[in-house]
Amino acid sequence: MDFTKTKTELGKLIGEKKVIQKNDGTMDDALFDSYGTDRTKVYPPNYQVLVFPESTEDVATIVSYAYQNGISIVPSGGRTGYAGGAVAKDGEIVISMSKMNQVMDFDPFLGTLHIQAGMITKNLHKEAEERGFYFPVDFAATGSSHIGGNIATNAGGVRVVRYGLIRDWILGLTVVTGKGEVFRFNGEILKNNTGYDLKHLFIGSEGTLGIITEAVVKLTKPPKDIRVIFLAVPEYKNILEIFKETHNFDLPLLAFEFLTDYCLDKVKEHLGVPDPFQAPSKYYVLMEFEVNNETDEEKLYSILESITEKELITDGSIAQNSRQNETFWKYREGISESLSLAYTVHKNDISLPLRNMEAFLGEMTALLSQKYQGFSIALFGHIGDGNLHLNIVKPKDLSDEEFFKQCKQVDPEMFQLIQKFKGSISAEHGIGLLKKDYLGFSRSQGELDTMKAIKLAFDPKGILNPGKVL
Repeated sequence: MDFTKTKTELGKLIGEKKVIQKNDGTMDDALFDSYGTDRTKVYPPNYQVLVFPESTEDVATIVSYAYQNGISIVPSGGRTGYAGGAVAKDGEIVISMSKMNQVMDFDPFLGTLHIQAGMITKNLHKEAEERGFYFPVDFAATGSSHIGGNIATNAGGVRVVRYGLIRDWILGLTVVTGKGEVFRFNGEILKNNTGYDLKHLFIGSEGTLGIITEAVVKLTKPPKDIRVIFLAVPEYKNILEIFKETHNFDLPLLAFEFLTDYCLDKVKEHLGVPDPFQAPSKYYVLMEFEVNNETDEEKLYSILESITEKELITDGSIAQNSRQNETFWKYREGISESLSLAYTVHKNDISLPLRNMEAFLGEMTALLSQKYQGFSIALFGHIGDGNLHLNIVKPKDLSDEEFFKQCKQVDPEMFQLIQKFKGSISAEHGIGLLKKDYLGFSRSQGELDTMKAIKLAFDPKGILNPGKVL
């Protein structure tokens, strides 16, 4: 491909300042490369042309040009993914959505915000709060992820147990298909029973059906007050018993998270936070509740008292203010950063029915002990919705290439276990490049054939995020 020609022609179509070619003196090489990758380390970026559209019309123009010239495209958001979904490794054009970050409209009656897809998730939270509303989808990467990427991966995060996935908060979408067509799925009304609701095909599609350029998100009222309980738990089976115990109290549960002692040690090492308790424990649980009155305060202490009396914990503490809430959350939300910045990690993001979780973990632990001798295992997740993050940490004396080779050999055995216990090989990180070969463990052949047909309908030349998912 003549990349200089591509840059010149795109510059004429959308403006020269919006198009950058590698080594043209506009951008440092390391920064340039970063737009073509995510948090995975398996595939290095390999591309030459980077564009910064500022509108849906810009994106449509770029995709139309790519369609006419048979050039592949990789959409780039906050690049916080762990499945290789934002990697440009084969000379694709990378479309960064970072300049598409504006609020386009606000409806105070319906309680919605119409925003561009490049808005950072944390900024969306702020925009909602300034208008007296609340956007409840939250996770560790909100400070850098884009709302468009969240939608493209159907992100969940820490409060799924109360608020559901991001799919539940999307009222309207604007997307550009693989032919450069613009589809606007109505977000101005709640009721629209006019056939297939096509926007749901694009939620979770990882940029393989179309590029999400705008979204109308639903908002809700903010919780009146939030309180966090942090617990030291000696055995994994106790975690599930504690979760069941929360159902016995009429108190809104916002989040139910867990982590192992290994994860806690890495967070303390990286963030310099103190031990939460005097004595160490094998597992830790974080519970977050909405508190509206003094009666709810009493229920918090009743929960702690009940699980203590049943000897489900060895220690526990209720945060007394927002600062303590934040401190407790650091133990959980600091895990991914603490691992990713200091180590090479092979990540598995899986989900299982809670009733099958203990049996699965028993068999999985035996498998990992046999296959990953000498490797460290970091286990944490959103236990309230059955989502486990299983991280294999590379030993220092092993090369990245050999490490990922060994992990790839063991993954199918793990996925067979997940299939046996009726789970999913990807709970929220998506399929991307890294899990596409294993999609059959969670999808039937009929489903895969239908997905391929849908892909062909929206992206007939296969130029959108090629090699991802299917």
